[in-house]
Amino acid sequence: MPSLPHTDSSRFSISEVVALINYTVIKHDRGDQFVPENLGIICGVLTLNEEVEVVVKFIDRVSQFTKAEFQRSYRVIQE
Repeated sequence: MPSLPHTDSSRFSISEVVALINYTVIKHDRGDQFVPENLGIICGVLTLNEEVEVVVKFIDRVSQFTKAEFQRSYRVIQE
C-alpha cells in the first residue's frame, strides 16, 4: 500500500484518498460468512463544503464516507 501523508486530523486529505483508489475495502462486522455485499472498491474522492469523502463502489450501491465513518465501519485490504 502506498504510504499516506501523516495527518492528525479526523478528515481525509485529497492526496490520502487518491492514494487509496482501486483498493478493496471490507466491512468490519461482516460475520463469519463471506458475503459479496461486504466488499467494495474505492473508486473516487468527493469534496463537499471543505469536507473530503471517499467514494466506494459496492456490488449493489455506491456510497460516500467521511474519514470517521469509513474508519468506524470499513478497513482497506492490503494483501
